[in-house]
Order: sequence, then structure tokens, then C-alpha cells
Amino acid sequence: MQAAIQFFKDALHHEVRAAAFYNKAAEITRDDESRMLYIKLAGMEEGHTSSLVEKVKTAPCGKAFDVDAFVRELENEAADAISPEHLSLIETGSMRQVLELAIQFENQACQDYENLAREATDFSVKSYCQEAVKEERGHIRELSNLLNSLSMSEEDRPGL
Repeated sequence: MQAAIQFFKDALHHEVRAAAFYNKAAEITRDDESRMLYIKLAGMEEGHTSSLVEKVKTAPCGKAFDVDAFVRELENEAADAISPEHLSLIETGSMRQVLELAIQFENQACQDYENLAREATDFSVKSYCQEAVKEERGHIRELSNLLNSLSMSEEDRPGL
């Protein structure tokens, strides 16, 4: 049960941190197209957080873990956890640079879940990890597609 709780904590930490990063990027960017993209990405991460919260509440470990309080605590700390280096990149970097950083975040999360799945002895934890890997790979594909679309002219680019 502790392994399942730890998995959910790690996954929630990743999603809340990513949402805070994108919300901060939307707040401080000067480019309207970038702002709309960051708002979309923040919403995607917030949706993943909500889905994880619902999974926790229906999982066997849900009774032993106050997920709502944990998420509130993460949300209160997340914006302050953005490194000065990342803040600088958001403020001065291009949309391309921010997307490249986001892809790095998603790749790291994918690796973390793959490692946890290999180490997990509990079937439910292994299953949660494998599902999270699939979701993170989907995020990587979506972000990569957005990154690739930046090479297109604005008229040819799909709506961001």
C-alpha cells in the first residue's frame, strides 16, 4: 500500500509542478500565441491531476491517503519551486525553448515511472506506473508535434 501511495504522490507532484510551470509561463510571456499554448498545457496538466485524484479515491490505498490535502499543499508550494533558471528561460526564451524544457520534464517523468514499474512488486502499482508511462509518452508526442509545428509558417501551422 505504501508503494501505491508513493507512486500517486510522485505522479501528483509531477502534474502539479508542470501545471504551475505552464501557468507561470502564461503569466509572464509577452507573446499572445505562447500565452494561449501555455494556458492549454496548464489545463492539460490540471486535468491529469484531477484524474489522478479520482484514481486515488477509488484505489485501495485511498483511505490511507488524504489526497485533497496533499494536492492543496503541492499547489501552494509549486509556483515557488520553479527554479530561477527556468523562470529566466520563460521570461527571455522562445516558445521553442520552453517546449524543449517541457519535453525534458515529460521524459524525466516517463523514466521515473518506468523505473518504478520495474521495481514494483505490487501488481496495482506496476499497472499504475505502466499507465502513467503511456500518458507521459502521449504528452511527449503532443509537445513534440507542437515543437515541430513551430518550423511551419503561421498560416500553415495548426492552431495552438
